[in-house]
Amino acid sequence: VVGPGESIQKAVNAAHPGDTIVVRGVHREDVIIRKNGIKLRGDDAVIEAPARAKADSPCSKAFDPVAICVLGDVNKTGELTGPRVSDVSVSGFTIRGFKYKDASVIDAYAARNATVVGNRITGNVAFGISFGKSVNTTIAKNHVVSNPERGGYGIYVWNGSRNTTVVKNDVRSYPDNRSAILVEETIDTTVAGNDLVGNGAGVFVEENTTGTKILSNDMSRSNFAGIFLGGPKPVNAKVIGNNISGGAWGMYVADTKRGSIAGNTIHDNCAGMFFEAF
Repeated sequence: VVGPGESIQKAVNAAHPGDTIVVRGVHREDVIIRKNGIKLRGDDAVIEAPARAKADSPCSKAFDPVAICVLGDVNKTGELTGPRVSDVSVSGFTIRGFKYKDASVIDAYAARNATVVGNRITGNVAFGISFGKSVNTTIAKNHVVSNPERGGYGIYVWNGSRNTTVVKNDVRSYPDNRSAILVEETIDTTVAGNDLVGNGAGVFVEENTTGTKILSNDMSRSNFAGIFLGGPKPVNAKVIGNNISGGAWGMYVADTKRGSIAGNTIHDNCAGMFFEAF
């Protein structure tokens, strides 16, 4: 158990695979997890941004300060050099006050079977939750709200990640050309049952992405599109049972092929569906 003002990182360093670390109170630090099987659980816990000079984890040094980073064996260019870190979970935290523009608040890179569940991310300029080069991971039941100064994305799945499930998250206020959920260069990502309100795009899929399933999400007041499927050439997307309303384009499909769009409710947008080929 890590109490108010104590070091979460020291507890992680002392933990063994399979341990659960329960965190309570307010903490100002950045945390990195590189051990398998660590369960980091907040119990009325808050992480606030440390001073940049004190943010010394490898993830924070590579980008900007990151609240919680789950990192496998990679080199300086982000390529795998060893196994992915596996079976790590992060749950129950409120994360606020990260004012740096080039990092995600929770960042998992080269992870396997990781879960990020039930966190509240609000009042940050930094991005929300990011999973890169990861396999069989879950992002669920998080509440992610943008700071109007920034945006970018609420949830980002990218760079060769496979079998990612993004389910039952509430993502709001990523405006302009920014996205609640951004998916690029991934295989078999499932985006299901999320509530996406007031974003530039609800779900934005691009960059050689295959097998994406966008199922039963509720998207409203999108500045650009509820769902965007665009080039170069996402393939085999399945877009089923979504409710899209109150935006510019309900759905915008460009430079993609195969896949299916069925059973969606699209209403009260400037235009319902738009298709083009470059």
